[in-house]
Amino acid sequence: ESVRTPRGPRQRILLNLGTLEIPPGEWKELANRIEALYLGQATLAPPAPHLEALARHYAGLLRQQEFSRTAWEAPPAAQWETVDLASLATGECRTLGGEAVALKAWEELGFPKILADLNFSPPQVQLAALLVIGRLLHPGSERQTAVWAKDISALGELLGADFRYLSNNVLYRLADRLTARRAEMETRLAQQAKALFSLGEKIILYDLTNTYLTGRGHENSLGQRGHSKEKRTDCPLLTLALVLDEDGFPKASRVFPGNVSEPATLLGMLAALRQQVQPPPDRRQITPTVVLDAGIASAANLAAIQEAGLHYVAVSRSRPREIPQEGLVVIKESAAATIQVKRLDQDGEVLLYCQSSARGRKETAMRTRMQQRFEEGLQKLAAGLEKPRGCKDYEKITLRLGRLRERYPSIARFYDLEVQPQDGQVRRLAWRIPDPEQIQARFSGSYYLRSSRRDLGDQELWSLYMMLNQVEEAFRALKSELGLRPVFHRLDRRLEGHLFITVLAYHLLAAIQRRLKQHGLSHRWQTLRTRLATQMRVTVSLTNDRGERIYLRQTTDPEPFHLEVYRALALPPKPLKTKRFQA
Repeated sequence: ESVRTPRGPRQRILLNLGTLEIPPGEWKELANRIEALYLGQATLAPPAPHLEALARHYAGLLRQQEFSRTAWEAPPAAQWETVDLASLATGECRTLGGEAVALKAWEELGFPKILADLNFSPPQVQLAALLVIGRLLHPGSERQTAVWAKDISALGELLGADFRYLSNNVLYRLADRLTARRAEMETRLAQQAKALFSLGEKIILYDLTNTYLTGRGHENSLGQRGHSKEKRTDCPLLTLALVLDEDGFPKASRVFPGNVSEPATLLGMLAALRQQVQPPPDRRQITPTVVLDAGIASAANLAAIQEAGLHYVAVSRSRPREIPQEGLVVIKESAAATIQVKRLDQDGEVLLYCQSSARGRKETAMRTRMQQRFEEGLQKLAAGLEKPRGCKDYEKITLRLGRLRERYPSIARFYDLEVQPQDGQVRRLAWRIPDPEQIQARFSGSYYLRSSRRDLGDQELWSLYMMLNQVEEAFRALKSELGLRPVFHRLDRRLEGHLFITVLAYHLLAAIQRRLKQHGLSHRWQTLRTRLATQMRVTVSLTNDRGERIYLRQTTDPEPFHLEVYRALALPPKPLKTKRFQA
């Protein structure tokens, strides 16, 4: 455009269009259409579709550029203009509510300072915020995060960053850098959360989960076949180990191959635990207690925990042969379930027998279903022996019996199978349950807790173990709400990066939910995310009586739900002020 200067009229470049893949003969028509869209003018004849698409793209970039040059200013008490209401237009809507909430948690947890201390530059800190907040609000791959930042979210405006020309590779490389500083970041975040929320850190919850990869996983060593908790036996798996405190805040995480042995993971995490939680120097203070599930609670692991100066509460991997029938004490009774326990002191630790009526009903139903299916398979094989053309070959029958045992291993081990061969064929197939009481005990809803905390009562020991439900809740949030699954990457460092970014997003989620819970708000994150997204950033434009186009970049008014959340988090009703310019 032409502008007046003290030295006379001069040309000013408004926007560099880059390389245009259209004939030079269409350049003038494109420029005219960009100008018409920018000034809100109508055209007599619409241009060709490809020119219209280009013109709208460049007009939007031009408006964004002008808004980025405009300083934040408090509007005067009143501003009057005579405008043509028919010229009113709105556009460039971007979500703002969830971004403001997530950015508040990002700053409270000290992410900017932590990253700056780890030699991340200011632009890299902004990109890290995009990666983590994007995973919290719009779970997906780095490619999806880049599209979200450009076309859906107002996070760039909140950060004062320009994400219009963001590439996927920049996000990939930054995720690699973040993952390389995992240990330092997790230690600093744990310290900041402890100071911010006065966390006790007396209980340490440790558990594992897995997620699945797309593709075959041939280009990495972490993706391995294993037991999928989501029944994705067709995909390679990754294992995530997570440490939480009693308040649900993450303390440490590690990524293991999908076929890793559960007990083997704890020894690698104990070093991180020693950095995160130190045994108290004063004996009068309470030593932290590690809570484990049965799959991890091997004898070697429990000994290692005690060597680290920590206590443990875990489900026993073995069961006494005799089940207590007398002396049971009710520690919890409700309409849903009754919990009875009996305490046994042995070998320097506490053994607590627990009987849950709700768990008993569930396990009885499971046993009935599996037992029925297992015996139906046996009956089918036995019936084939009586048919003229039925399968009687000894090798085939034993192979099918083996497959049947593999399909129902938890019930098959209680059966004795008798196969009578004769001349390479099976003459008779019989089965029986030699010890019905043993199968009844296995599916009775009972389990044993073992602990080094001999100072705790029965109710306290059982309550400590039930805190593992917080880890399960964290895994549900990671998978269902934060995009832990599936993983689309091929390289080991990118696989670890995907899981670590998701864990960092969970740090934000834990902080947000803690603040809201302090004010009596207990919404699931999916509900919060959806409803907060209805407050948006929008561009409004009108033409005044002088033919000037007025552009306003505004935040929509908050609704009662937004105000309730913002008050709890000490956020202003409108996270961004209005910007205005005239063309």
